Amino acid sequence: MDWLEEILIECPQCGESFAVQIETAVDGVVETIEDCAICCRPALLRITTTSGEVRSVEVEVT
Repeated sequence: MDWLEEILIECPQCGESFAVQIETAVDGVVETIEDCAICCRPALLRITTTSGEVRSVEVEVT
């Protein structure tokens, strides 16, 4: 099983979409800060994973 899943998120600051890789090996909620690939500003990601897949993603301005 592949424990990495690539998802597209929308930057809450510039509105552009970019890809991030999420590790899905552990069930639960993970918070991480990712810099936008377009405008380089940080965004807080709150990711819920279950059974090796991403269930939900919330993106906020940090």
